[in-house]
Amino acid sequence: MEDLLSTSRLVTLTGAGGCGKTRLAIQAANMVSESFADGVWLVDFTRLNEPALLPQLVLQSLGIQMPQNQSPIEALLAFVRSKKMLLILDNCEHLSEACTQLVQELVCDATVVKILATSREPLGIAGERIYPLAGLAWPAIGRDAVEKGKNYLDAQTLMVYDAVRLFVERARAITPEFNVLPDNARAIGEICQRLDGLPLAIELASARVNVLTIQEIADRLDDRFALLTSGQRTGIEERHRTLHAAIEWSHALLSTEEQVLHRRLAVFAGGCTLDMAEGVCSGEGLSKERTLDILSSLVNKSLVVAETSERAQARYHLLETIRSYALEKLEQAGEAAQLRDRHLALFLARAEEAAPKLGEAHQQLWLNWLEEEHDNLRAALTWTLADSPDSRHIEAGLRMASALVRFWEIRGFVQEGLIWFERLLARTDEKISPVIRVNALVFASFLTMFLGNAPATLAYGREAVEVAEGVIGEDNAVLAFALAGLGSGARAVGDYQTAFTIGERAIQLIRGSTESSFYLGMAFLSQGDIAIQLGKYDIARERLEESLALAQQDGDAFRIAHTYNTLGDLARLEQNYTAAKNAYENSAALLRELGAQRDLASVLSNLAYACLRLGDIESASMLFNESMRIHQSQHNLPGEAECLNGFAATAVMVGLPAAGARLLAAAAGIIKQSTPSGWLATRVEVERYVDLARSRLSEAEFQEAQRIGGALSLEQALDYAEKLPLKTEKAPLSKETSGGLTRREREVVMLISQGMTNGEIAAELVLSKRTVETHVSNILSKVGLSSRAQIIRWAMDHGLTKTSA
Repeated sequence: MEDLLSTSRLVTLTGAGGCGKTRLAIQAANMVSESFADGVWLVDFTRLNEPALLPQLVLQSLGIQMPQNQSPIEALLAFVRSKKMLLILDNCEHLSEACTQLVQELVCDATVVKILATSREPLGIAGERIYPLAGLAWPAIGRDAVEKGKNYLDAQTLMVYDAVRLFVERARAITPEFNVLPDNARAIGEICQRLDGLPLAIELASARVNVLTIQEIADRLDDRFALLTSGQRTGIEERHRTLHAAIEWSHALLSTEEQVLHRRLAVFAGGCTLDMAEGVCSGEGLSKERTLDILSSLVNKSLVVAETSERAQARYHLLETIRSYALEKLEQAGEAAQLRDRHLALFLARAEEAAPKLGEAHQQLWLNWLEEEHDNLRAALTWTLADSPDSRHIEAGLRMASALVRFWEIRGFVQEGLIWFERLLARTDEKISPVIRVNALVFASFLTMFLGNAPATLAYGREAVEVAEGVIGEDNAVLAFALAGLGSGARAVGDYQTAFTIGERAIQLIRGSTESSFYLGMAFLSQGDIAIQLGKYDIARERLEESLALAQQDGDAFRIAHTYNTLGDLARLEQNYTAAKNAYENSAALLRELGAQRDLASVLSNLAYACLRLGDIESASMLFNESMRIHQSQHNLPGEAECLNGFAATAVMVGLPAAGARLLAAAAGIIKQSTPSGWLATRVEVERYVDLARSRLSEAEFQEAQRIGGALSLEQALDYAEKLPLKTEKAPLSKETSGGLTRREREVVMLISQGMTNGEIAAELVLSKRTVETHVSNILSKVGLSSRAQIIRWAMDHGLTKTSA
């Protein structure tokens, strides 16, 4: 801001109501006041509604008496013409034309005067420098809260953000003893995020700390306009007494067309592109051809945020607080149902377009698109379940959920996906297409299998076959898919022979249908895994090689990764550990690129066991730790228990058999509470290390270690494992091997250490923002950190800063 004021005659701060324009203008003026010999003067236009009185108000603010022989503008220009001063013209938006005319004359006539204006939109004068505000910096809090007591945001990390500092400052003005603590830190971050960092909103929220807990404030933000009233607080303008009034101030200045588009854009929960806005929002008072012009006007008025850099398509969204207001207007206009129907139709079509692409060569692009639109997809699914007698909504929801299954699986939203299926299937009736119902039941069986719920998997599979056989008849493709669900159920309950028999029948049906190679390849992959469980290694290899060939033909990286992982299991069971290691490494590389964290965690554990067998204890320890961090981030209890077995195996191999026996017993007890491992290769490894620990201890020592371990909770077992010397200490790692990071990840670390955002890093390295986010996630996981601030400190310790690179 100082640089702008030193080089420009006119600077305009733009932004939505309550975003802190006046605050910043005054702060900036204080910082540069010594540069203006004739002072800094504030002119507040808030209460002025008559444009003709603008020059007169400026004169009054400067302390000048109105002359009798001059017009106000002439007198003003005569006074300021030779003055070296800074004029702050605050709240220009409702008098935009008059303000523009006045500023134009001041800039042209008074050549040493500088002007700092605040407005919802630029003044549109040649030479004007725009400084847009979108709220104070706030911490990004994930959609799913981290398990209490783990990985919480500490006070030092939170206080880096301006929004948090403002909240704490205002809260302490009311309650002096207020502090950021482990049990309220995440809620404070959530409040600042959900209020878009808007200073006014944060001030109003902080005003409640003397009557509500921080978590209660966060919980009540769904009804933010009722919560965020200023009450008796002083120092807040009348028009800002409530957040609702602040936004109403902007809305009242819009044209009819602008108001129509503004409220209709609220239907997009995750923002939209221009074509989306045209498809959903046009009609009934708004032509498609006018959408871009009106959208541009809303952007200029700071009521819509436009993201145009580092993108193939511009993206538009409303700040969440403004969107809440616009949704009220949409309801009041009686347009909500119609707009939500259009929104649903658009995203159903897009999801079904993406579904087959997720099994092809460019699946990464479609996965990234679906993740960017996930909030819109969620909103559409929510609408399908809204109270309505129309079963077409339920059918649309089932179709959308079925189209999203692979995305949910790859990107770690399995639990969420199952919840959608459960809700939708509970609302089905005879009007729903049997084919759609079968597909949904089978996909639900897959998701319950991933989550280890064997009874539900079997129930969904049986129902799918009943519907397919009873209604659809001998449609090979539909029946084959239903059998895949039933086979999943048999496998989930451990009946591998039945699962194998069902799988062979399904393969025959698929071969005789017109289904794509995707379903045949998936059937081969499933059969290969089941054959391994049955000890039919030759059949397993044949099926897996067929699966791999089809996956490579389709360019399906996710299927290729899973096939490599299963081939790694096969090689490990055949005691070919070098081949197993190579297969797992291939699988892990593909899964990292896809951002498939859930599956990556399992493959890393498998790779660690192969490294143990090859005597590479250091790599095994690192891999088990990375796997554990991913499982913990996703609250995957069975996965965490499996990693405990890995820590136990490592302990046995470094000469700590008693510690290994303790951890093995702890894991066994925890796994009984969740889901036993369904993977033969893992069970074989666990049995081996139990036998090794027993052989290296007396029977009494082994039994005592098992007794102690069996009484440990997961947290106690993890704390115990963390204190064990499971890896040798090394000197500081070189840049080439630092923390196991790839060359690209080291580059990202270096740029983070320079304070760059993900978007700036993407531009610097010519990558997509999503790819940078994946790199950052991998860095945090590999090195065992939880924040960007820790990455910066780690970079300094390991010589990965700009000065040392």
